[in-house]
Amino acid sequence: MALDLLVKITQVDTEDQAVENILELFTILFAPDKLRYLTLSDAQAQQKHLWSLSVEDEAAIQKLIASSAREYAWAASGKGFMVKISHKGSLLGIMVVDDIGCPEYKKHYLNLSLSMVAVCGLAIENARRYQRIKKSEDRLRKEKEKVEEALAKVKKLSGLLPICSHCKNIRDDKGYWNQIEEYIHEHSEIDF
Repeated sequence: MALDLLVKITQVDTEDQAVENILELFTILFAPDKLRYLTLSDAQAQQKHLWSLSVEDEAAIQKLIASSAREYAWAASGKGFMVKISHKGSLLGIMVVDDIGCPEYKKHYLNLSLSMVAVCGLAIENARRYQRIKKSEDRLRKEKEKVEEALAKVKKLSGLLPICSHCKNIRDDKGYWNQIEEYIHEHSEIDF
């Protein structure tokens, strides 16, 4: 069941969807009364999927964020834990699981959580990348449309033009001589 839920986490397009699926996974596995998630970007809180924290828990989260070696901390209540969700050394968020259904198994739950957070981090990072790629594609598509629109307006002459040095007429591809003004007007949007 846990593996099926992990697969569901990886099949999302947005970070919010990934977080919602991760919260659902942790709810199903640990039955916590309090489940909190703090989204981080460059080790700064961006979005909170949580309610108020105790002063002790907030201090523990700050220590956890600051520590590169620690992957978890125990909740102040003694009935839960906090785990880092990261991907390739980049800290993406903190999951706080507190008041779990069977606190006597909190060490087992912590071990299970630590084995799952790598997949959770991958899912969140993939969702972030997907959104960045989608924004870039939209920007590129708009720029391409602007360029195509500008090219549609531009009609240009290219190559060599055979021109008579005496009368200044231009010979076209069929071998006929045209006045320079007529030839340029026909092959571009220039009016004389």
